Amino acid sequence: MNETSLYKKLTARKLFLVGFMATGKTTIGKRLSCRLNLPFFDSDKDIELALGCSIKEYFRTHKESKFREIEEKIIIEKINNNKDNHFIMSLGGGAYLNHNIRKLINVVGISIWFNSNIDIIYNRLKKSKNERPLMATFNTKEKLETLLKERSLFYQKTDIKVNIINTSKDNMSNIILKQINEYISKKDA
Repeated sequence: MNETSLYKKLTARKLFLVGFMATGKTTIGKRLSCRLNLPFFDSDKDIELALGCSIKEYFRTHKESKFREIEEKIIIEKINNNKDNHFIMSLGGGAYLNHNIRKLINVVGISIWFNSNIDIIYNRLKKSKNERPLMATFNTKEKLETLLKERSLFYQKTDIKVNIINTSKDNMSNIILKQINEYISKKDA
C-alpha cells in the first residue's frame, strides 16, 4: 500500500482517532499526518487554546461537566468550520462518549479506536510527563481499568479497531494505515 493512493481514497473524509488516554492517539496521529500529508488537530490542544488554560486547571475550577460542554462545542465547530475536506483529529479520551460528537463523526469521517490493555496504559501513564485531569480521581490501576471498561462500550462503536501493541511508532503507523486502507476498500466496493 502506498500513502499517495490512500491519500486519494481519503478525499473528503476525515479521520478521528479515538481511545483511552495514553494509547498514542496524538503521537501516531502526527505520524499519520506526515505520511498522508493531511492536517493534524489535537482536540485537547485546541480546547486549551480556547480556554486559555490547561484542561487539568479547568477541571479543577469548573468540574468535568462544564468541560464536556465546552469540549463538544469546540470539537463540533472545528469539524464543521474547517476549510480542509480531510484531516486527522485526535480526540480526548472522553470526547467520543458524547452522542453529538459521535453522530457528526459518523456522518463526516472514519473513527479509529486505539484499543489497549490496562497494563500498557497504566505503565505509560506512570512514565508520562503529561498531567491528566482524570488521574486525580482514577489514581489506581483498578480505578483506571473500571473507567476503561465503561468507555470501551462507546469506543466499540468506531469504524475501525486497532489493537495498540508494544512496537515501534513506525510499525504501529503501518498497521493503522493498512487497516484504514482495508476499511475504505470494503466501504467503496
